[in-house]
Amino acid sequence: MNGYELFEAFDRGGVGILRDFYELSPYDVATEGHRLSTVQKYARLARVYFGSCDSQRVQQETVALAEERRLSIEFLEMVNKHAKKLKARGAAWKLRAELIAYEGSYEEVDEHGKKRVTEEGGDKAKQSGVRVGRAIDGMRTISITDTQRRITDLEKTLDAAIKGDDQPRSEALLEPFWGLVEGNGTELIKPEYRTVIALGLDQSAEVFSGTGSESVIGLSDGTTMTGAEIVNAAMEGALGGKLYVGLFHPTAGPVNLYEARFASDKLRTLAMAENLVCPWPDCNVPADRCQVHHIEAHKNGCHTKPSNLTMLCKYHNGVNDDGPRGKRGPRKPKRGKPSRGRMRRHRGKVRLHTPGGKLLDNTHDLSSMGAMDLI
Repeated sequence: MNGYELFEAFDRGGVGILRDFYELSPYDVATEGHRLSTVQKYARLARVYFGSCDSQRVQQETVALAEERRLSIEFLEMVNKHAKKLKARGAAWKLRAELIAYEGSYEEVDEHGKKRVTEEGGDKAKQSGVRVGRAIDGMRTISITDTQRRITDLEKTLDAAIKGDDQPRSEALLEPFWGLVEGNGTELIKPEYRTVIALGLDQSAEVFSGTGSESVIGLSDGTTMTGAEIVNAAMEGALGGKLYVGLFHPTAGPVNLYEARFASDKLRTLAMAENLVCPWPDCNVPADRCQVHHIEAHKNGCHTKPSNLTMLCKYHNGVNDDGPRGKRGPRKPKRGKPSRGRMRRHRGKVRLHTPGGKLLDNTHDLSSMGAMDLI
């Protein structure tokens, strides 16, 4: 049995593994060289699926179905993460049964779980505030929770004060932060929204006529605004002196045919309107902080035009496979350097083409608010 087959056997045996953990003491298992905290986590999960509960029949039927479907411990843990947020009698096991029976990938079930918990009123809204951690090795951590607009305006102020990009972003933001706190000449920026706001034609008519105040619009700085907030920003002059309109085709993508080695501001704005966050799956870097990327590499003779451009964060722009494409897709990577895949425009939208041939979208909330999703 090779390594992948061992992984597959473990991954498909979640119920059987938890059944055994329910019968064992975590301390006995840990003495075999396993990390105690990991063993305790499995033991707690085992008590959920095999211990006493308020819906014993539903529990038994659900566990039997999970075993039949050969679900992993990770999957069962994700299901429990959502279900335990529901406190009404029987509600948690009802949701576990629903999610274990739900047809879809891990990510699809996870998203459905979040939706169902919200519908059932199980999620608590985040509370604004400042939290200060305890001292560890001479260091302390401070975290701030507030509205996305206030935090993003603060972030833009700190970004504007960064000098150079030769250090990690978290380190580069530190001195500008203390300069702002200590009043060393740094003032909070009230930004004009050169940030791209993606509006569909119907949405724009509603927003600027005053009838779309509750519409939620995606921005390329990683946040959203309501229609009312956009109108207020326009009235205050925060949208700048000009409004730009991008033309997008349902399958070709952004429509414009200028050619140049480097993307102009106009082309960059179109690319940002299409992808408000980096389109690489699981990335959450907003387009404001991304780089313009040629989907088909310029070095391979391809042009700088809207349909061949997208926004990628610095990291994913670096790992994207820019090699020439063969007849059946990207060329094989150099020996010892595994391919991470490459961005590709498919049916109008920019998607990741994995080395195995799959086409994947980013599932970030703002990924479904860009220009191509509005037509």
